Amino acid sequence: MRTKPPSPIANRAEARREQILEAALDVFSEKGYHEAGIADIAGKLNIGHGTCYRYFKNKLDILHALVDRILLGLLEVVRKESPEKSNTIEEYRNQIKNIGLELFQLFSKDPRQAKIVFFEAMALDETVKRKVQLGIDKSARLTELYLKNGVKKGFLRKELDTRIASQAVNAMMFEGIRINLSSKVDSKFAKRWLEEMPTLMLEGMGKR
Repeated sequence: MRTKPPSPIANRAEARREQILEAALDVFSEKGYHEAGIADIAGKLNIGHGTCYRYFKNKLDILHALVDRILLGLLEVVRKESPEKSNTIEEYRNQIKNIGLELFQLFSKDPRQAKIVFFEAMALDETVKRKVQLGIDKSARLTELYLKNGVKKGFLRKELDTRIASQAVNAMMFEGIRINLSSKVDSKFAKRWLEEMPTLMLEGMGKR
């Protein structure tokens, strides 16, 4: 059964919703969530307050939608490769580097997203913090599949606690992204981090 394509009205509504989210991303990352208001978002688009309220209940609703979008992008990166793909230690090392590189690029291309997830959201409303934490937990569960493949193929220790190790790997990666986006590091920081992390993983968790 063929599905009907979205109507022009639905397309316009979705486009307007995306415009509001993009404007909110600008405003929240520039002013901070607490200092920003619906008026700032509407002003950036030269629309009335009422237009924003047609698409979102309030400022918190906009933040939730932004966090959903950012976390979806993050999880898509981790899901992109097959955890079972690597059959040699070199393939495994490259797979780790590739995933790390894509995560760094995701947030480097749009630092506003990192400001929301790594700086703003975790200091805000409990429902937002819980949503971010659930997204991070889901990312760790996906990361664990890669570690289980490493154990299965003999790249990592068979007694490795993959659940704990996946959380540690994610923590290292997200901390690297956070530091990379600060103004205190040199331009080669990401490259150095991505060179060192697979080595740290494979030597620290590798088969002895």
